Amino acid sequence: MKKILLFAFFFLIIFSCDQESIDATNESLAPEVNLPSTPVEEQTEEPKEQPSTQVNLNGITADFERFMSQYNFRGAQMAIIRNEKLVYLNAFGVSDVEKNSPVSNSTLFRIASISKPITLLAISKLVLDGKLSLDERVFGANSILGNTYGNLPFENNELQITVDHLVEHTAGFANEPTDIMFEQVDSNFNVLADRVLDERSLTFEPGLRFQYSNFGYALLGKIIEAKSGQSYKDYVKGNILEPNLIHEVYMGKNTVEDKLPDETIYYSSWASPYSMNIERLDAAGGWVSNAKSLALLAVKSDGRFSVNNILPAGNGVSYLSRSSWTHNGALPGTLAVLRVGHPFSYVVLVNGGEANFATVLDAIHTFMNNMIERQDAWPNTDLFEPSR
Repeated sequence: MKKILLFAFFFLIIFSCDQESIDATNESLAPEVNLPSTPVEEQTEEPKEQPSTQVNLNGITADFERFMSQYNFRGAQMAIIRNEKLVYLNAFGVSDVEKNSPVSNSTLFRIASISKPITLLAISKLVLDGKLSLDERVFGANSILGNTYGNLPFENNELQITVDHLVEHTAGFANEPTDIMFEQVDSNFNVLADRVLDERSLTFEPGLRFQYSNFGYALLGKIIEAKSGQSYKDYVKGNILEPNLIHEVYMGKNTVEDKLPDETIYYSSWASPYSMNIERLDAAGGWVSNAKSLALLAVKSDGRFSVNNILPAGNGVSYLSRSSWTHNGALPGTLAVLRVGHPFSYVVLVNGGEANFATVLDAIHTFMNNMIERQDAWPNTDLFEPSR
């Protein structure tokens, strides 16, 4: 029981911290750290673009290696996008300490809550295709999920929950006494959903205020299944990822024995990375990927050029309707950062995550923004080619 409470406390904090950074300014990303006064995506004077043979990015590599040593990262990946071109891609450290296996650009990492923008892209696609409305009710008669979960009668507030409330984390679900998604690791989602609806009253009327909820995003996965007639994974792969040539994104596994062939080992001295039900997190935090694939996702969801985007400009739901947003992710043994903006976007993935996760996530953003601001020239090559 003590371990369950520890995990629940961890995730209550980490995911609340993560949501605050969505579409945030640099100051709100790291309120206790001095970041550049001008966000990189709002710079009016862009660094010069030069032929790749004239640009040396070794300083970025050396600086990040020192940063890794400072925070004791075993392995990491970094990608930097400028004007929708992948101008920097590198892998650092080891994916398996015992075997001394190096991280490569194809190594897969858990991406934790960066799974949520992927889920939101799927929700946006269903809305665009006329298969889903954000004001549809989730529970009860004539709703999307009907009486699938919980025992009748539903509480009145539960009957008022809409898809939009789940998207915006305003449904009223609370992580009290713990985050349900990290309890009963051997139980399926149905068991957890029954418990939430039967045993936990909403803490406020839907739409009244914000309360980060992994459970809410897991429900969005079930809504995607109900509306598409496919599994969550199959719909996302077939309608969001594969049509846009984003191939190296997979659903993660729970144990080290079941990990994917190119997947890293995860390291944490605070809590075991393999004592959670990652597969059950799916829509809320279950995907694994690499920096290059997430960089391509960033380019195709920035809303700037409709011909290349997953969605036509302006058709994304919530923060996806804007061209600048940020999402962090963290689990024991995992740190993930995705910044979407213009002219710069970036991705950082790490195979370690400790109790100081919030401080380290802030430090990653600080490092990336400072480093991008210092670089006075960038190559004109595109490391995406010919993959897109």
